[in-house]
Amino acid sequence: MKKLISFILLTAFLCTSILGASVFSARLGDTNGDSEVDNKDVVTLFRYVSGNKDGAVEANCDFNGDGEVNNKDVVDLFRAVSANDIPEVSDEETEEDTEENTDTEEVTDDVTDTGSSSEEIITNEDSSEEVTDDETSKEESSEEESSEPVATESETETETETEEETTEEESVEYAEKFTVSRVYGKNMVIQRNEPIRIWGWAPDTEEGKYVRAEFSGLTGKAQIKNGEWMITLDPLPENTTPQQLRIKGALKENGKYVEKLITGVLVGDVYWIAGQSNIAYPVQSIIGEPLAPQEARNVDMSNDLQIRLNRTYAADFANKGYTIGSNEVSKDVLQSRGWKRPSDSDENGFTAAKNFTALGYFTALKLYNALERKVPIGMIEFDGNGLAIHSFLPNEVRDALNVSTYDAATGTYSAADVNRAKSSFIYNLAMYPFQNYPIAGFIWYQGESDFGSGTLNNNNSTEYAKRFTAFIKYLRDKHDLKNHDYPVYLVELPPIYDNIYDGSGNKAFIDFSAVRANMGTIPSMLENAHICSTSDLWKDNTYWNNLHPYNKWEIAERMKNIMLANSYGVGKTDYVEGPVAVSCTFSSDYKTATIKFKNVGDGLKANGGVIKGIKIGSMYSNDPATVQITAKDTITVTYTKGKISKIGYNVKCDSTYSETLTLCNSAGVPCVAWSFSR
Repeated sequence: MKKLISFILLTAFLCTSILGASVFSARLGDTNGDSEVDNKDVVTLFRYVSGNKDGAVEANCDFNGDGEVNNKDVVDLFRAVSANDIPEVSDEETEEDTEENTDTEEVTDDVTDTGSSSEEIITNEDSSEEVTDDETSKEESSEEESSEPVATESETETETETEEETTEEESVEYAEKFTVSRVYGKNMVIQRNEPIRIWGWAPDTEEGKYVRAEFSGLTGKAQIKNGEWMITLDPLPENTTPQQLRIKGALKENGKYVEKLITGVLVGDVYWIAGQSNIAYPVQSIIGEPLAPQEARNVDMSNDLQIRLNRTYAADFANKGYTIGSNEVSKDVLQSRGWKRPSDSDENGFTAAKNFTALGYFTALKLYNALERKVPIGMIEFDGNGLAIHSFLPNEVRDALNVSTYDAATGTYSAADVNRAKSSFIYNLAMYPFQNYPIAGFIWYQGESDFGSGTLNNNNSTEYAKRFTAFIKYLRDKHDLKNHDYPVYLVELPPIYDNIYDGSGNKAFIDFSAVRANMGTIPSMLENAHICSTSDLWKDNTYWNNLHPYNKWEIAERMKNIMLANSYGVGKTDYVEGPVAVSCTFSSDYKTATIKFKNVGDGLKANGGVIKGIKIGSMYSNDPATVQITAKDTITVTYTKGKISKIGYNVKCDSTYSETLTLCNSAGVPCVAWSFSR
């Protein structure tokens, strides 16, 4: 082999200097990055394999696609250059390369199952607590099923033989044992145009040492401090080509790195989607619902779609050693299913997309197609059936708002709602591990369990907008380094009908009209918040389970249009969002109220010519005397039977557009529910 390499190197030098370069238009094999593949690249690759990586583009060096860069690649590249046989790289071929690397990834994950786990119980006040050897051993025995990416000296190493890379790196001591957060995994999506943060942990023996990362031509390293490390790489634009992310530690005496290899990594837009049972409502339920639209029941779930799904739900917390409702937070992701392509199987053998939130998957698919499939979409789901907003609030927000009651006997917090649930645990155990992961936006469908009012019901319906606003402001300070005020997209709670029973005398009904109206004030309190109106998207007053309507496909269509307008500059917000009330001014005698709106398009209008849906009084039991559109963005309401103490729109649980609600923008998108009190 050495004689063959020497011959190749000599021939390459001679061909380069005497005969000139053989030029090809390809990326793979272009090891020196000059957009040509020729004998110069053979020389560069030989130097790379020999340990001199100056000027080499590492992503282009694995010429034969076997997942390793070694002398075989030098030989294969030389032969290809000599024969004018340089392949063009297509998305399809790259996807196949990713699949070929699956065995390497799976071996890595199998080995890491026996490694140390970082599912450590800490509090928000002590989020940098060290992972000690004792704690690691304890968690190893209790989390045998873990797929956490762990790299150790004897475990997940590359088989690529190499030498010390540079003089600078020789002066830095790299870790022999470290753990990578389970946020990172095969087939993941990294948020584009945001600094890329990669983090994890290490035992005490690695304190002060370094961990490095390589991705898409970027490199970076970070020092382990207090048992933690975080590497930050420069932002990247979207990329539909699956790539490899390497997180590396020490170079061992046998020439092999301690390494975690993550394959199939895309760069695109990542969204959180969270809520209660209407977020947990899966695609499978739509497929099995004969009343749902046919196109939703036959939805595309092919792995050819560059949509990636990551789901955490309340059952993932069981038997993990946490006290639900306490201040304990999980440093790392508790579920082991990780990122999935639509048709991949999850840990229970279910198709990932079928088991994923219907609203989330439909929105991702519609958005992906609208962007001409040029931007990969990642969806991260957090759901909790029957949970009020206090179960989603971080400890600090919960305490600042005085939302919950502390039980010293159990060390837990809870609050009055439909189920008297524990507080904060969805954030602490599901969202917290992702809080440093940049996202493009947040989709929210929740509030049904916050329907109650008054002190006995924790003032849930009247304080909802205030609590949600504080929640999002907290999240925005954690997530993105550049896109701090990322958009938040809320789903307006659809109409719901009372007195609909199943065959056993059961009904699924909650009168959440008050919280729906309070939710409508969020855009006036929170920057870059958008509400998807739904009063025209659910009208089946014979469907028993109308607490969980089968209209997720229709909601996703409107949500997609709102997201395109606000995040991608496709369309105009004024036309795709329904009017949102931003202010209310009362006359001195309180007999007149003037309400101003945004998102009116060319101007407010009343479907049918008469504005319906406005109610007055503490119980919204009175009708106004007159309602007039007095300006493009303004209506004026008069009341002659007394003073206006409270005024609202769409404040009855079963109100629908355009039967009992008629206010809309010029494009016919219904007005969002709202309420004001003096």
